[in-house]
Amino acid sequence: MSTTKRRGNNQKGVNRYGKKPDIDKERLRTLLTGYNKRNIFEWDLMIELLANEDPPITLSRSVFGKYKKEFKIGTSVMNPMSRAEKDAVVLEELAKDPLNKLGPRSIKERIGMTGTHIERHIVRSVMKAHAPEAFQERHPASKELHRTILSSLGPDDEWSLDGHDKLNEAGFGIYGIRDKWSGKWLSARVVPSNRYAAVVGVIFLELVKEVGGVPLQVSSDRGSEIRDAYSFQQALRTYFAPDLMDQLIPAWRMLPSPRNITIERAWRPLFYKWGVTILHYWEKGPADGGYNSNLQLHRQTANWMWFPLVQADLDRYTSTCNAHRVRKQANKSLPSRGTPNVFYTIPHQFNGEKCLIPVDTEVVDSILETMEEGRDLMRYIDTDFEVLVEEAYAQIESPGINFENAWDIFRQLIDILDPAI
Repeated sequence: MSTTKRRGNNQKGVNRYGKKPDIDKERLRTLLTGYNKRNIFEWDLMIELLANEDPPITLSRSVFGKYKKEFKIGTSVMNPMSRAEKDAVVLEELAKDPLNKLGPRSIKERIGMTGTHIERHIVRSVMKAHAPEAFQERHPASKELHRTILSSLGPDDEWSLDGHDKLNEAGFGIYGIRDKWSGKWLSARVVPSNRYAAVVGVIFLELVKEVGGVPLQVSSDRGSEIRDAYSFQQALRTYFAPDLMDQLIPAWRMLPSPRNITIERAWRPLFYKWGVTILHYWEKGPADGGYNSNLQLHRQTANWMWFPLVQADLDRYTSTCNAHRVRKQANKSLPSRGTPNVFYTIPHQFNGEKCLIPVDTEVVDSILETMEEGRDLMRYIDTDFEVLVEEAYAQIESPGINFENAWDIFRQLIDILDPAI
């Protein structure tokens, strides 16, 4: 009997389909972890999102499942934490919402942004046990404005722009840009004032550069602050999409403020779920930090600390909104049963089409270089003072700044910057 081992005819494993490219496992792990943190769990959606990455990653369901299991990326059902550990995580997140403005879904999604997923019924039971009165306080009021049906072609068909003034008393102007079709927050910036046209112009151009184009249309109210952004949208759309007739699809729609619905509907939840918490911590300044807004030194020091802190927390809020799962709504003409991030990235799955008009970003850069006035107006502290306060911060060993310790650190900085106080 022959002992020779039989061999196949295709020992190199090369067939008529060609050799498949090697998978960059670290990149794949990073992408899947990112999807998981943005509350994207459906296999088919993740496989399609991977195929839309640059460069794309093409996986079959079986191979995708193998990697997902290998990376130990799962949902709340697969969370190995004990009930006590889950309760502790929920309580830690609740401590960051001292005014109890967030519901179980919002708390669950904020925790999910860290990569930890906890069942909503557990989140709800912990909240019921520790803050039962908050559920009644958040009950929908009958005074809510009646919602009208919105329609749009797809992402970047229309951007909605507006400023939010309810944090102005603390010195924080907010300016936002939101996509109508997907409901995604495209930009939300904290600035000393959102009333300057040059500031809004810079914010608009920086977003255009980030996404690589302009929308078919922009909508806003008739405030004077949109002057520069209006000019840029008109000029860029005309130059890069000359075939679009302004008579048929205006580059900019001027609307009464209550009718600028896409962005106006976003301000109320932003203020009551996020803004009131910012004011809660800010208003502790006089008592906890000896803050006096009439003193330039106090104002500059507080700005140096608080503007980055508030911007980082606003980024977290909008990221959570963009990862929020919109429930199925049969009568809604815009997409539902998914997240704004997914709607915006793969619109064809929701009967939408990408509408962005690509522009040459070098042209955008050349315009931004002329926007010195806008950048100056966006500065929240003087350049010379920034050097002094950073030196003082180094003297106290540069501790991490958060809302709970901000005023303690403020007081330490003031003691160094002005020992006579």
